[in-house]
Amino acid sequence: MNQDNLLPENSTLLYSREKIQKHIKEMADTLNADYKNQEVVFLTIMNGGMIFATDLAKNLNLDMEMDYVQVSRYGTETTGGQLIWKHQCETILKDKHVLLIDDIFDEGYTLMAVDEWCKEKGAASVKSAVLVTKKHDRGYADFTVDYYGIEVEDLYIFGYGMDYQLSLIHI
Repeated sequence: MNQDNLLPENSTLLYSREKIQKHIKEMADTLNADYKNQEVVFLTIMNGGMIFATDLAKNLNLDMEMDYVQVSRYGTETTGGQLIWKHQCETILKDKHVLLIDDIFDEGYTLMAVDEWCKEKGAASVKSAVLVTKKHDRGYADFTVDYYGIEVEDLYIFGYGMDYQLSLIHI
């Protein structure tokens, strides 16, 4: 590891802490406008979405109830597999506006599954917000993310709570 910037060898810093926070603030401003005067369930997809959700929530001025689900398609792998539900939220979603928060939109299968689950629970609406969305030609689930901060090429990204041993290295 390069001790000067804490990046592992052969890696590149894509976004500084300041740029990440700028994108989060811009997204929060949009969400504050879109959800003004509405009750929101702020539903974080754990573990990956935790750091982004925390920073985003600090910039929101909404009437919101916070909860989480814990699902995974990756485990210790870098490619997705079968979806595993580890925790379902305890908040009643019926007739509520749900805002799903996750770290990254790669192929969309995890977000699609949680979105469908929320709708099955009777949510009035479900929208998704992610820090990073990837551009690639590997194919996507039949799902599109509603809000995102950063768009990147199809790279293995880590830091800010994403992958690589959940390090605090910023993308």
